[in-house]
Amino acid sequence: MKIGEIISVKIDDVAFGGDGVARVADFVYFVPFAVDGDEVEIEITELRKRFGKGRIVRILKPSPHRFVPPCSYYGRCGGCAMQHIEYPYQLELKRRQIEEALKRTAGISLPPVAPVMQSPQHWGWRGKVEFHLSSGSRETRRLGLMAAKSNQIVEVAGCLIADESINLKLNALKTGIKNGSVVAPRERQVIWADEPEEPPTAVFVGAGKPPDILRVVAGKQITVPGRGFFQANIFLVERLVEQVVEMASLSGSETVIDLYGGVGLFSLFLGGKVGSLFCVEGDEEAVRCARINLKRAGLAEAKCYHGDAAAILNREFVAPGRRADVIILDPPRDGCGEGVIEALSSLQPQRIVYVSCNPATQARDVKRLASSGYCLEIVQPLDMFPQTAHIEAVALLTRDGA
Repeated sequence: MKIGEIISVKIDDVAFGGDGVARVADFVYFVPFAVDGDEVEIEITELRKRFGKGRIVRILKPSPHRFVPPCSYYGRCGGCAMQHIEYPYQLELKRRQIEEALKRTAGISLPPVAPVMQSPQHWGWRGKVEFHLSSGSRETRRLGLMAAKSNQIVEVAGCLIADESINLKLNALKTGIKNGSVVAPRERQVIWADEPEEPPTAVFVGAGKPPDILRVVAGKQITVPGRGFFQANIFLVERLVEQVVEMASLSGSETVIDLYGGVGLFSLFLGGKVGSLFCVEGDEEAVRCARINLKRAGLAEAKCYHGDAAAILNREFVAPGRRADVIILDPPRDGCGEGVIEALSSLQPQRIVYVSCNPATQARDVKRLASSGYCLEIVQPLDMFPQTAHIEAVALLTRDGA
């Protein structure tokens, strides 16, 4: 086979990341925007020792799971990878990918993965979008989203997975940039959705630090840094919190550590059910907001630590011999560092609730924790990112099955 050659293949799987998988004489091809059951002609675009990549030239026979993407930018914009797949089957694929990761990486033959909790809204669910602004004169500058696997900007009039208030602000910003009434010096423009029954969230285009943003979850006000992280799905974040609280299974006397706690989202809903609460976060701005949020909620006795997760666990808990009954983990995509896993093994909490957006690193960490006596009880996936290849999952691990 050669790059540029056109071959016919049948797609028999969808890999984590959204690419279809075809096998030809024991050689694997990854094909974007394909789904199992498709029979397609592809142009080979890349060849490596163990696999190749291709792009669809023609669909010979569509899969029964194929869906007509409603977005005119789909295939160019890099935000979505599954619009061409019927939504119920997206959920099944994501559940299957979590299951396969646990089988392959964690060595669990029958992973306890529950059906995916679907998003109440399949479109218009995103509460924050980062748009990119090209260089050039105000008349030629383009404001849009990054192209798939490229640094090119796709100018968009709106995004179908974004809340409509974001799209309205996007177009107002584009008009202001072109007519000169808005000077936008930054190449990245973060736009937040408005919260119902709250003042509209303005678009910050100036230099310096943007003002904090107010989010509301289950009636609780949450302050977030203007360029900080917050759960993207405005319709499912409450269910995510409920899942974490349920798996924590608190009686009111436990010592709980909310590790990688961000602005304190989970801490806010755990705080009234614990004996002692500690929030640990590496981002200084997030810690500042977490303190505001916990104080506002009447949880001023909760303590927030800023710094490296492993270092804080060892300094504040392992070294002085302090116990921790329940630990909440919500690490970045890289998962937990080895130092964190070692500290957890020393602390020996009875329950670990692990929130992850990366099945591969979650499965890796589940395997590490299993070697310290932890049993994976259940994994509950939530479709926090409809139409995209991203997956969120909450896992419960208990010590010796307790």
